Amino acid sequence: RVLHNTSAACRARVDRAHILDRHHDGILLSELFTRDGVGTLVTAKPYETTRTARIDDVGSILKLLAPLEETGVLVKRSRQRLKQEIDQFTVVERDGAIIACAALYPYPQKQCGEVACVAVSPFYQNGQRGEALLARLEEEARRLGLENLFVLSTQAMDWFKGHGFQPATPDDLPRPRRELYNYQRNAKVLVKQLGNLTAPRTSRHL
Repeated sequence: RVLHNTSAACRARVDRAHILDRHHDGILLSELFTRDGVGTLVTAKPYETTRTARIDDVGSILKLLAPLEETGVLVKRSRQRLKQEIDQFTVVERDGAIIACAALYPYPQKQCGEVACVAVSPFYQNGQRGEALLARLEEEARRLGLENLFVLSTQAMDWFKGHGFQPATPDDLPRPRRELYNYQRNAKVLVKQLGNLTAPRTSRHL
């Protein structure tokens, strides 16, 4: 009966309805002042969505990337650079907060693209959001007519290998990206062929 009533409320254009257990001490405060709450939320609107980033997401993306930049996992990006590249980013938004992001930089002349800035909030790393973002970027790459994706990674090689990327070398990068490769950073290059998802092979001379 309670669920029926909350569903009816949402159909009547109530944004949200919350079902709470009155026997749970402090449940109202927990529901109102934590992002995920402890009750049951019923809503007619999407609570978590994956979408293309907008210019007003820049601050949230910078906060998401900052811990990885500080530890050297990612190369630091300035606010100005991120503003210029914001259209390349895809984000996961949960109840108004950006909790994950990733970027795709296409090289259409070489029919390939770079996956970069894959980051998920520490509070949401068990929900397969990194995998969902990667799948979204692969879908976009195919839409753009790209045949290969590559990534430069210092610490996440195993994760990318588990998703079909194979070891390559800086010589396999498209020339514009190869000229920017930082040999001191010694990031590993991995490549995935989009046309062969079941048995990916290393693509040479992108």
